[in-house]
Amino acid sequence: MSGTRSSSVCVLVLICLFPAGPLHATKLFAQKEEQIPHNQSKPPGPALTPQQAIQKMQVPDGFHVEVVASEPDIVNPVAMTFDERGRVWVTESLEYPRSSPGEGRDRVRILEDTNGDGRMDKFTVFADGLNIPSGIAVGYGGVWVANAPDLLFLQDTDGDDKADTSEVVVTGFGRFDTHELPNSLTWGPDGWLYGLNGVFNRSVVQDPVTGRTFDFTCALFRINPRTRQFELFAEGTSNPWGVAWNPSGEAFVSACVIDHLWHLTETGYYHRQGGPYPPFTWKAESIVSHKHQKAAYCGIHYFDSDAYPPEYRDRLMMGNIHGNCINVDVLQDRDSTYIVTPADDFLTANDVWFMPVVQKTGPDGCLWVLDWYDRYHCYQDARRDPEGIDRLKGRLYRVRYGDSPRAGRFDLSKESDEQLIRRLSSPNVLFRDLAQRLLSERATPESRRQLQSLVLEDQTQIRFRLHALWALIGGGPLDSSFHARLLTSSDPDLRAWGVRAAGNQHLEDAELIRQIIALQNDPHPRVRLQVAIAANKLDGVPTIPVMMNVLAQSGNDPLVPRIVWQNLHPLLEKHSNEFSRAVARIGQNNSVITELLPRAADRILSVEKPDTRTVARFVDLLLRQPGAEDAGKRCLRLLAERIQSGEIRGAVRDEVSQAIRSSVLQAATHDTDHPLALAAVELGAALGIDSLPDLAAELASAAEDSVTRASMVNALISGGDARSFDLAVALLDQAATPADARRAVQMLGRLDTDRASSVLLDRLPRLSGEVQPAVVETLTDRVDSSRQLLKQIAAKQMSPSVINANQARKMLQLGNDELNQLLKDHWGIVRSDRDPGRARLISQMRNLARTQQGDPVAGQAVFKRVCGQCHRIYGEGAEVGPDITRNGRASFEQLLSNMFDPSLVIGAAYQASTVLTTDGRIVTGLVAEDSPQRIVLKVQGDKQEVIARRDIDEVVRSPLSLMPEGLEKQITPSEMADLLAFVTLDRPPQHPDAAPLPGVRLETAESMDATKFNQLSQQLLPTLQVQKSGERGVALIENHRGRPAVRIHPVSRREAGVLAGTFTIPSTKKPVLLISVASHEQGDWQLQVRVNGKTIHESLIVRNPDSSPWQDLELSLADYSGQQVRIELLNSANDWSNEFSYWNNVEVLPE
Repeated sequence: MSGTRSSSVCVLVLICLFPAGPLHATKLFAQKEEQIPHNQSKPPGPALTPQQAIQKMQVPDGFHVEVVASEPDIVNPVAMTFDERGRVWVTESLEYPRSSPGEGRDRVRILEDTNGDGRMDKFTVFADGLNIPSGIAVGYGGVWVANAPDLLFLQDTDGDDKADTSEVVVTGFGRFDTHELPNSLTWGPDGWLYGLNGVFNRSVVQDPVTGRTFDFTCALFRINPRTRQFELFAEGTSNPWGVAWNPSGEAFVSACVIDHLWHLTETGYYHRQGGPYPPFTWKAESIVSHKHQKAAYCGIHYFDSDAYPPEYRDRLMMGNIHGNCINVDVLQDRDSTYIVTPADDFLTANDVWFMPVVQKTGPDGCLWVLDWYDRYHCYQDARRDPEGIDRLKGRLYRVRYGDSPRAGRFDLSKESDEQLIRRLSSPNVLFRDLAQRLLSERATPESRRQLQSLVLEDQTQIRFRLHALWALIGGGPLDSSFHARLLTSSDPDLRAWGVRAAGNQHLEDAELIRQIIALQNDPHPRVRLQVAIAANKLDGVPTIPVMMNVLAQSGNDPLVPRIVWQNLHPLLEKHSNEFSRAVARIGQNNSVITELLPRAADRILSVEKPDTRTVARFVDLLLRQPGAEDAGKRCLRLLAERIQSGEIRGAVRDEVSQAIRSSVLQAATHDTDHPLALAAVELGAALGIDSLPDLAAELASAAEDSVTRASMVNALISGGDARSFDLAVALLDQAATPADARRAVQMLGRLDTDRASSVLLDRLPRLSGEVQPAVVETLTDRVDSSRQLLKQIAAKQMSPSVINANQARKMLQLGNDELNQLLKDHWGIVRSDRDPGRARLISQMRNLARTQQGDPVAGQAVFKRVCGQCHRIYGEGAEVGPDITRNGRASFEQLLSNMFDPSLVIGAAYQASTVLTTDGRIVTGLVAEDSPQRIVLKVQGDKQEVIARRDIDEVVRSPLSLMPEGLEKQITPSEMADLLAFVTLDRPPQHPDAAPLPGVRLETAESMDATKFNQLSQQLLPTLQVQKSGERGVALIENHRGRPAVRIHPVSRREAGVLAGTFTIPSTKKPVLLISVASHEQGDWQLQVRVNGKTIHESLIVRNPDSSPWQDLELSLADYSGQQVRIELLNSANDWSNEFSYWNNVEVLPE
């Protein structure tokens, strides 16, 4: 599914809506006029009937689409699964986007085909009273439902298909972001129940077995159905929705915004869309290098069935909601992981309402697709207009090849163990999965003996043997003699699963553990990888030596080093000596081990009393070993960074200096073009080693490379060298590029002296717009420099616009009364919450983008100067906030909201955090790391501010985005037009195929055809319908007297032209209706505004108002707060001469 925040991207609402009773004949709400949803360029138009929908779908030759079920029998379906009778269990939701927990109106429904015609004809409500049930699985005597904050286990105790008991298995799942709730409950090969959670939905779940508490966001979690043990399997990605297992039992998930496909391995931590990583994380990456259309994925399935020709089997099929299609990728082995190549789309709906939320193989072997079917794909639309969600529709399709046979009726629960074992060789993966689960549940001694025999049959296909093995693993501990034979199997998947089972079941058999230790040298990387993971779980395994041996054999494997590190690095706090001995034994000439040493040194130094001698050995090894120069340089720089941040200080600093002194001095004697020399000088200068500060000062003045000069000055600052001030000022004054100047500003900020502040204040007016924000950010860190900056503004030496809203808030947090008064007098009132008036500005910017043709190339330069301090686009800019190449620009409306109202919808990962230090400094940014040792903030200008935990007085989380409001105050109107011209293109302006984002350009036209009135008007006025218009019908005009406009006309002298719409008025004290209207250059007209038939406003819209041809009216709706109302806007004749009315904006705001 999709997601972002502060610059947030359109994130999918995979959760929808309806009542506990039937929906067949009732309408839940008054019909809402169509709006333009995110990621769409115009209103989606009317919904298609199920039959119309399948007629528009495109599938490969020989295939066709059938309707299995549809409204009114299912509505707003979210999740589905099959039971052992082939029945479909579907969750439906009416409560989205409700974030509060508690009883709701949602339900679980059972669908049955009783006559075998392929169409569901029996529908039973199994459970209701739920609140966004986002995942479902059947097994182990009941039904498992994700119903945040709980994961429920529901049981039918009397066989009437009604839930009679409800158990809360675990609780603590978040509801902050209800499109990223726990989802995709899926039985794993090991018999555990797996599920997903999203990046902006923090959850805190306690394992009922061990008592351990898991605090997490984006993750693949699992639950043991027998013991109820809860644990995290892997973490990372974005808002993943859908888990698939390939024939080897490896997990794959689809995700939104970031790359769309991920291979998740136990204990791995993968790239995440936003928010901090745990300290010392070495993230794993996706397995794709391509993109399909758009970026909103929901559901994933590994298709494995003989109902389709071979070329369509063994593929990953993924629902693409924005693309309204089913994408396909094909897996290929790559060492211990995979890469994928794209294949042709399997289904294209040609219908923007199509929302494929789940894909599964059905009992007939066909792909079944659950379709939420709604006009709104994105959470922004649901939050803005929850009544606009269509609550009456939902479909379940099958994609059938030719006249492939129907499944017929069956009930696997009544089959014998022998019959179920035969099912394990079914060509349809659904039957293999169902039989496997049932055999695990029964786990009879005889069936386990038969399963063991099947696993060991070398002539049987490996995928069938694996299902037999998984049935055994899910049923309990493996027999020792069988387990021993499994570990010596000729098939690597069987060996790998033998190791995996031993770790998960915490094996204690000494002989089997010796076999597992021996497999650290297995020829297959997936076996070795499982050995490394199990080494942390099994007593009797020499954990660190085994992990290091596995690592040493990994070569260019992209996954093994990251998984090993995630398991290894916590051990370094107490076992650094053992690690050092393993390095000495195998690492001298092993490039993989060498590359790990900088991370290991950094990790060892993070503890309160680090093993400095081990670190010194690593430094010496890296500085002396041929071919290790890059790793050596990284190690020296990591040490220097910890010294500069204050994390290494006092006695530990002295120990480090003494331990590495000789190695650093020797490296520093190389020529300066040697890879290690400069890093050694930098570290030596920071530590004050011998003459290295003098050498650093010389390089800070004379080096040709500005980056080298800056690093040397930074080192001298860390060492307390008196020369550092003059050198930093020289760097600022001699800066050749904005990046050079920003580095110098940061150094002067580190010096924290009145002299440094005076220099920055003096240079500020003369610096470029790309550098000024960094200066202001530094000056506003402290009371004295903030006071001086405001005094300059008071003296008209600087514009107040140099201070953004976040910097103003930061000054308030310094808690100085004089400073607060200066800020109020010379900058303005600082809001502590979001400004609801931003919607008015968005309307202005919408008009500007559509009427003033800016220069996108010039806009690229504006972006680099103003926005590039925090955002990347097309590979350029800083990585503080989201990369907006693909984030936050799904449509014109989404872009405007993110640019000018950044705190409207914001995830926790993009909320600003402010750190107050013990010496009175204040730093604001996004948390990149939060550990017992330090906090790392990403701040404006692509800088990371590292603050030692011991230097922190307080950390405050803001409810607002780090991106400040007020972009319009920082640049001129002409620059704004250029910027909008740039960011509203879907490619760089130099690209020959660059085109405007959906919704930017209006499809202007004039029509007398009443059936086309709304098609024109709703491009600009999406909440309204044209009820009546007379002369010349309706026109959509690109520029009428400075703004785009919809034009209508009275029907006659006595009958008005009418625009009308149904609105839900916000439950606030002062809701208002904004109306922007104008007249013809040679005419005027009467405006009348009615709410529920009552006139609340009348005025004459004249041809020549004093100030502007446009009148922007603001009408109170306080009497209708919280109500749903019908608003009519009448264009009545005045003197029957050019009575045309022109409408630019009609909008309801909370205040």
